[in-house]
Amino acid sequence: MAKPIMVVGTSAPRRREIAQTHFGDAFDLEYLSPDIDEKQFRSADPFSLTSLIAHGKMAALREKIAEDADLQARLAQRPGSVAVTFDQVVYYHNEIREKPESLEEAIAFIRSYSNNQLGTVMTTVLYSFAQDRMLSMPNTTLTFYREIPADAIARVVERGQCFHTAGAFVVEDADMKKSEVKIEPGTEEEVCGFSENSVRALLDDVNAA
Repeated sequence: MAKPIMVVGTSAPRRREIAQTHFGDAFDLEYLSPDIDEKQFRSADPFSLTSLIAHGKMAALREKIAEDADLQARLAQRPGSVAVTFDQVVYYHNEIREKPESLEEAIAFIRSYSNNQLGTVMTTVLYSFAQDRMLSMPNTTLTFYREIPADAIARVVERGQCFHTAGAFVVEDADMKKSEVKIEPGTEEEVCGFSENSVRALLDDVNAA
């Protein structure tokens, strides 16, 4: 019997890798980018903001699926198929940080994490096709750093990935890892924007209905 399908609404390579690691055995994974303008969603509360954006991504994802007759047919034939979307922000001392808008801002963001800590707030949204039911769950992390040397910051910026992440925060970068003290609560995968625990909990809730 064919496996159910999990449509993962992301264009982020790291999220796709994590999804494959934890759910590739149980699901056939399909990747679609929601392609929404996140700036249309505004809130000063990180939990509200990520929930609004993650639900907006799910709405866009479902529209794309509705336009794909082949995918729709396959989903209908695979009991237990779901879609998941995510949104995450960096939360630094009561300030929501999104992607840096300039080189100077990226440097300033990373420098501020030296001898300091920063959090992430994420919302995961899961939709069950069979039940036409949507669930969501928040997740938080906190990462602590010792001093991050100026030359390390320069290398992080030169690699460029920080311009595509909230708060210019690239937890898996080799230079950032050298200054990392701990992640508590949370895991590095959750900091990277995919919470295996949240997805499993939402799947359990859907399957229990």
